[in-house]
Amino acid sequence: MWSHERQQRIMDLLESNQKVSTKALSATLGVSRETIRRDLKDMEQKGVLLCVHGGAKPISSIIEPEATFAQRQEQFHDQKQAIGQLACDLIPHNSTCFIDAGTTTLAFARSLAARGNIRVITNSLEISQIINRGHNCDVLLLGGRPHSDVPATYGEMTLSEIDRFLADFAVISPTGLHQNRGATDYELHEAEVARAMMRRARACMMLCNSDKIGAESRVSICRLDEVDHLVTDTLPGGQDIILPRGTVHRANLENVTSPV
Repeated sequence: MWSHERQQRIMDLLESNQKVSTKALSATLGVSRETIRRDLKDMEQKGVLLCVHGGAKPISSIIEPEATFAQRQEQFHDQKQAIGQLACDLIPHNSTCFIDAGTTTLAFARSLAARGNIRVITNSLEISQIINRGHNCDVLLLGGRPHSDVPATYGEMTLSEIDRFLADFAVISPTGLHQNRGATDYELHEAEVARAMMRRARACMMLCNSDKIGAESRVSICRLDEVDHLVTDTLPGGQDIILPRGTVHRANLENVTSPV
């Protein structure tokens, strides 16, 4: 069992039991207690859990599970389309972009493909197909294990392939963006892909509809001072957020047009 698979299993057990012991995890996962301790320490550094004597406990027991990918595709359609269009305008022609799998990045990919002149490296099957149909577009689909819900690849192979490239932008769609906690995801494997893309890009662009601003999820992706651009919408009543060294761009929903 790969380390990311063990850690995802630990997360699942934490969600069910609210506490896990090193001894029980060692028996359940068939590895040494020292391996489990290393996993728990690594996960604590990622902001996923808190290590306690003899095991670990979740950081918070009130994080709501994320909706399915299919459900998320039906939500905030106009906001995502506006965000995708504005983010596309911020990306220079002939740039190279990492794009992670998400419903907002899917809208961004449609705008990119309609404009053309872009190079994309992604773990999303749908994004790779969309970009492949664009004019003067070059796309690379990262290998790895397919996910059961999100049509994308994850795992050790995906992470190792990301390390082979250098991009101008990493375009990421997190589950939440919080002033203190930063960008977070619900799934550990999604956060790992986002972090790996950010490490291999010159700039990071976060795409978040206003509903995600101020929200927190289980797994840390990055601090706010690691974000260069935030693209969000202008819906009234949303929370404000300040980037320590980046720029916030707000999409106007009145200017939304459907990508070709």
